[in-house]
Amino acid sequence: MFKILPIAMAVSLVAMPAHATYSIIACDEQTHACGVAVQTNNLAVGASVPFAAAGVGAIVSQFETNPNYGPQALALLSQGKPPADALTQILSDDHNFDGGTIADRQVAVVSADGRTAVHTGQNARNSPWAGSRSGKGYSIQGNGLVGAGVIEAMERAYLETKGGLAAKLMAALISGDAAGGQSTGRESAALLVKTPSGWPIDVDLRVDDSRDPVAELNRLFNMNNARQQVIAARRAALHGNPELAKSLLLEAVAQSSNWPRVLLPAAHLAVEIGEPRLAIGYLNTTFSTQPGWIASELGNGTYAVLGHDPAFRTWIGPDLKRSVEAEARTFSRSSTSSKENRILMAEKLLEIDDSARAIMVLTENRSSPQVEYLLALSYAAQGDYSKAKDQCQLALAGADLQLRPQLISLDQNLGALQYRGAK
Repeated sequence: MFKILPIAMAVSLVAMPAHATYSIIACDEQTHACGVAVQTNNLAVGASVPFAAAGVGAIVSQFETNPNYGPQALALLSQGKPPADALTQILSDDHNFDGGTIADRQVAVVSADGRTAVHTGQNARNSPWAGSRSGKGYSIQGNGLVGAGVIEAMERAYLETKGGLAAKLMAALISGDAAGGQSTGRESAALLVKTPSGWPIDVDLRVDDSRDPVAELNRLFNMNNARQQVIAARRAALHGNPELAKSLLLEAVAQSSNWPRVLLPAAHLAVEIGEPRLAIGYLNTTFSTQPGWIASELGNGTYAVLGHDPAFRTWIGPDLKRSVEAEARTFSRSSTSSKENRILMAEKLLEIDDSARAIMVLTENRSSPQVEYLLALSYAAQGDYSKAKDQCQLALAGADLQLRPQLISLDQNLGALQYRGAK
């Protein structure tokens, strides 16, 4: 017969002791961001150990985790309780969760105003090495470590690293790992940062099971940074700073691990800031490794400026060409198409390198910078650089900040092509 175990004992058997965890919690007084970085030799540390709230504070519960501590402590901090009082209260409310006691807890709390409090229970202190270091706005703690050097290295990295809170926390975790980390190995890691802006500026990254969780977490962190850099690049472009946008794009792609969710927005933006070669490179990388993106990316006219380039045309399949050509035939029979629809149709035609039809569609429109730009692209694709240059100059005369980088890039290319032709 099966013996029914008491609930506390059953939970204790399922939640095997971690006995080796190190973490850093911190809040940035300037930005009001609060966060946690943590690594352990148990499964999915990010699911139960770290908690944070922007403008409130952060908390970790480790050695033997009590996940109730997180919401309880954050609620107390939000009511104005100092970390020491919040820590005292949550420990008194432990009620021997999972069959353990507060002797099995290592808990740290930091408030948004920089105060900290730490508890390391007796059983945690009996692990190979356990302890903590705190300063204004941060606390670093660990148990089952190879020695005090782990915590010391984390503190140095946190204090010396430039950049935002997430970068400082990640640097601290990497340094702790490099200093030897846990005496019993490693399995999972997490980085959690809550900001007043919320998503997508917040960071919530987890590596649940890995032989090298910190390295994998850092890879994910870089990918997340890359996504943020593309967002920043788009802002720069919208504010009329294409050079800054280009610089941010290059930085983003360098740390993206060739993630399509970075490369494809980067390709869109590269087109917008007049950097077609960058766009082609990003598309080639994506399409050659993940061809499933081709169907969703092409055929919408986004890459009209690239249609005449042989490196881009390799991705325009016969089915796509036939589809756009059929749409154009239907379109030509319509007498009620708006100017916007005609521009879109011309963009789609240019994307499949059908400049002759694009010109027919565009010449039925009243003049505008966008129409003149597309006509310039069409004439350039046909090798009529003189006409293309004239259309480009017309477009530049009335272009807004968003269109100007594309026109300037095209105008420079046309000038070079005319020069080579003259020679």
